[in-house]
Order: sequence, then structure tokens, then C-alpha cells
Amino acid sequence: MIQTAEALPVTNRVPTIYLEGRLVSLQASTAAELKLQDAQVVQAAVRLIGGETSLLLKGKMIEAPNIQTALAGQSIWLRVQERADGQWGLLPLSSGQTNVPMTLAPPLVSRIANLLYRPSGMTDLSQVLEGRQMARLLEGLARPDLQAQWQNLQLSLAGMNPQALRLALMGAMGSEVWLARGRNMPGQDPKQFLRGLLDALQQDDLIQGEDSPSAHNVQRAIDQLEAHQVQAVQAQAQNEIMFSMTLPFVDGQPIELTFRRPARSDSTEPIITVNVHSKSDTLGPVWLQTKLIGTSTVELTMWAEMADVAQQARTQQAALASELNQAGLNLQAFKVVHGVRPAQDADWTPSGRGLVVDIRA
Repeated sequence: MIQTAEALPVTNRVPTIYLEGRLVSLQASTAAELKLQDAQVVQAAVRLIGGETSLLLKGKMIEAPNIQTALAGQSIWLRVQERADGQWGLLPLSSGQTNVPMTLAPPLVSRIANLLYRPSGMTDLSQVLEGRQMARLLEGLARPDLQAQWQNLQLSLAGMNPQALRLALMGAMGSEVWLARGRNMPGQDPKQFLRGLLDALQQDDLIQGEDSPSAHNVQRAIDQLEAHQVQAVQAQAQNEIMFSMTLPFVDGQPIELTFRRPARSDSTEPIITVNVHSKSDTLGPVWLQTKLIGTSTVELTMWAEMADVAQQARTQQAALASELNQAGLNLQAFKVVHGVRPAQDADWTPSGRGLVVDIRA
């Protein structure tokens, strides 16, 4: 989870490193692809691949034998240089050389604002976490550690229970939350897994000498996940709850969940809304909206594209009401709609409060 900063100025958890060193060679075609400009100052992450250092700049790996291997995992500032012979280079800068104009090195808040106002939805994340898609991504990587992490992330529809769902929810909150609380991670963190997968795919692309779309797709999934985490923190700053997560399953398609509660009001009972979107070969796309009013009243609305699925749900209303009653809940309304869930107007708008957050954990 991305946590709101408690004080200003914000200090990065991983300090940025400044260097004075030899020029890192850069092909003119690469500079054009990355839209670099002469004298521009950029930030890159140092990566260690096969014992050799490389720079991760704007999502592209660049060989950098002049950078010390001890700096792997750190960030450095570099000045772009266009040489007279048509070649380009990246010159590592020292701390005294880094008076970086805002137009050349956007502040972290720009990244946060971009995530905060990103359109809602979890399509990219769901596509990457789909079982067959993930199997193809992992197939060409000799990474048994990533295989093990993926197996631990997947739930089972056949064995689903409240405890498994609770652990998945705690894991989706992010390891940063539990580190900040001084506690061990209680579940599997999907973002850390995806980051490890992204690094592995980028290294594989570098070795193969080609840029496959796989790494780009994983990066989009990470952006989508982080966007929802930023929105959750900003909603909290507005005294609201807005939390989204995607659950991968070993025996089914991913399921998307969103938990929503508007700001509390003394005049009305709190309403918690849980939206569930699933898709399977047997049931087709299904949307389920559950509203918990107060502590005991439940209202359900279901949209199903398949007519027989909608009809089957209607016949189970009495059984569902009985099960909820045994749990101390009263089913006040149950509506089943045969068709696609209509487009929903955004019921939450970011205000800009709580914009200072740290996404680098």
C-alpha cells in the first residue's frame, strides 16, 4: 500500500546517488527513441545483469560498463550529451551539478498526480494475472522463485474461504503497510511479484536483443495497481474508503473487487459498497454489487449476460436470504438483471488532498 507522508520534506527511502564519471555511450537511435535532448538531465536506475552494470532509463535497459557495480539498485542523475560525431552519451553528475530544472526532471508529485487521475478499471492487471497469460510470461524465464511466488498468489475457487480472502486482502494492501507497522507481511504482495517479473522480462529482452510487448504489459499492470493504491490513500485523506484489488485463481479467471465507503455523516448510516466482477467460461461475465447498510442490512444487485445464469440466481434468492440471516444479516433487496452492467458515473473524485505520497517502497 502507498502511505501518506507524515511530514515534509519527504525523504526517499532509497537515496539518490550522484556521480562524476566517464561518459556512458548511447546510440543515436536509442536517444531518438527515448526522446532525449542535448543537455537534458535524466534519472536512471542502476541494474546488475550477468555481473555487468546497465541503466534502466525510461523503461529501456542501456549497457553502462563505466558505472560501478556496487551501485546496483540505486538511482543516479545523468546529463545527456550529443557529440559532434553524431553519437550520444550520458554523463553521471555529482551532487554539485544537479540543479535540475523542473521542466527536465519532473518532481515525484507529477507521477503521483498521473496515477491519482488515471481512469478507473483493472483490465490491464486482470489480463496479466490471468492463469494462461502468466504461464506464457513465466515459461521462458528460468526463475523458479517467480514460479513459486505465482503459485502462492493464486487462490482456489473450490477451496475459497473467509481466511483465504482475508490474507489476500492483507497482501493486496502492500508490504509497505506492514513494514511501516513493524510487522511481517501476512500475505503475498502482488506488486512485489510483478516488479520482480518486470525486472526478469527486461533482462531477458536485453539478452535477446529485442523489445517484447510482455514487459510493457506488466508495466501497465503495475501502473494500474499503483494507481488504485494512490487513490486509496487520497480517499483516506478525504475520510473515505476506496480500495480495489484483483484476485488470481488457479482454477478460474481473475476476479476484480472494489470496496467503497463515502465520508461518514452523522445523519445517515454508513454504507459500504463491494463491487465484484468475474468472468468464466461457464457463467460468462457477472457483476455483483453488495451494499451493507449499517451493520445488518444488505442490498444485492447482480448483472449477468447469460440468461440461464440470471434465472438460476433468481431461484436462489430464498436460500441466499436464509444464509445471510444465519450470519445476522437481513437481505432487504435482491435484484437480478439479465444484461451488461450499465456504465457507472464516478462516485468518487480526487480532491488533491493527501497528494504527497511515497511510491518508492
